[in-house]
Amino acid sequence: MKQEKKKRKFIQTIRVRAAVGKNIKNAVVGGKHMITREKLKKLNKENLIELILEMSELLTENQNRKYNQIVAGYLTDQSVNSHDGVQARMSDEFVSEKMAQIKIWIQQIDEGELYLNADEYEDYSSGYWDSDLITEYYDEQGIGDKINTMLRFAKDCVDDRKYQEASLIYEWIWEMEVFAEEEYVDPADLEVLVEKEIVTVDLKQLALLTLYVDYQVREPEERAEDIYLYFSHYAFHDLHIEDMFHAGRENLTETEQFWNDWISLLKTKSGDTESRLLKEAVLYREGIEGLVKMANDNYKVHPSLYLEAMNEYDKNYGYSQIEKIGENAIEKIDSKLIIRSKIALKAACASSYLNHTEKLMLFCWESFRSDSTVRNLLRLFATREMAEQYGIRAEKALASRIKGNPITSIRNYELNQNIINNYTYNELNFYTGNFKAVKAVSKNPSGSLGWSNCFVGEGICLFLLYLFEDAVPSKAAKAVANSIGFSGLQ
Repeated sequence: MKQEKKKRKFIQTIRVRAAVGKNIKNAVVGGKHMITREKLKKLNKENLIELILEMSELLTENQNRKYNQIVAGYLTDQSVNSHDGVQARMSDEFVSEKMAQIKIWIQQIDEGELYLNADEYEDYSSGYWDSDLITEYYDEQGIGDKINTMLRFAKDCVDDRKYQEASLIYEWIWEMEVFAEEEYVDPADLEVLVEKEIVTVDLKQLALLTLYVDYQVREPEERAEDIYLYFSHYAFHDLHIEDMFHAGRENLTETEQFWNDWISLLKTKSGDTESRLLKEAVLYREGIEGLVKMANDNYKVHPSLYLEAMNEYDKNYGYSQIEKIGENAIEKIDSKLIIRSKIALKAACASSYLNHTEKLMLFCWESFRSDSTVRNLLRLFATREMAEQYGIRAEKALASRIKGNPITSIRNYELNQNIINNYTYNELNFYTGNFKAVKAVSKNPSGSLGWSNCFVGEGICLFLLYLFEDAVPSKAAKAVANSIGFSGLQ
């Protein structure tokens, strides 16, 4: 009995932590020998576990029950701490009921049971020839309220770490089309519904939450490709991918693999959004030096990375680095690309700060070769030396021009080519002194005036006023004058 009492006293004075021995409190053994914090700190994880297991063998049944309660308490604390102290607010039963109702709404919208009313009309406020087709939608069946409810619930699911449910809603929301009762009216997608104020949501924040949830539910090897697909939607174009990591309450895991996959994917995808995302990813991971290396390796797909690296160096007045990048870029990039001209001008600016006159002139010449505009041509005549060395070469450069109308891609600007239309070509011929060619195209052997449609109205009015012989203008003459902006005619 005395021995049992002594054992009980021994156990009651020990405070054990199951989380591998953190902050174990001082205890008294038999009232004589102290187990100090310093001694316990010298034990490794395995020693502490063995110590706890050996102590558990000395416990009575009641003490062992209490001991298990203590361990369970620490395990619960550990679980809560690993989730930032936020516990689930919605029960599984409640979530199941909400999802069942949401799936019914989704089916009704997809099948056209729930629809919008709409009217279309022509808007001539900008002039008779510049009418716009305006579509007005009317939500008489409360579709907007239902979608708003879905989005609020999806956000609650994200906060509660119920990512599968949130993912189902977000995947559908970006692809949905709400039909109109009128067959001739186009269906409305999410962006239209927000524009018409039928749905109230911050599209940017919704897009970030979508990416965050998609990251959580996908397998590591699927994440980069799946997240990239969302950037086909307009609302995603300006997003910064690193903002995705802070959209939810939990830290995203396995980020090393994601960044590697993300960069590898973007290297193969052309486009201005892809180029921006690649630049941001490489800067985030490897800094400016990594961006320069990526530009050297990937200039055929993303030549604008050179310009982005130059802009980064420009923030700290790194003119020598900018000039060096420019020299490398104009050597590698196809001379037909307009982006090469922008890179050359950036390098020329750096050379001017460095007083490298020869390099400055060369960069200006390369700028004209890759973007043959009047402005870039006249820049070659900034100094006598530059005019003598490069200005006289401009006429020969025009002989190899790409003919046609410039095609500007709003999604892939960095690969636009230096295409010179006939009007610009004739201007350049004039400034290079090829007056014979300019005179030849000024003639119209067919005998027509060659007026454009936009000039016909004004041209005829001007001729009528020119031929008017009376000293005092008539009401008709005043009306003609007013129609072309001569309201002060007396």
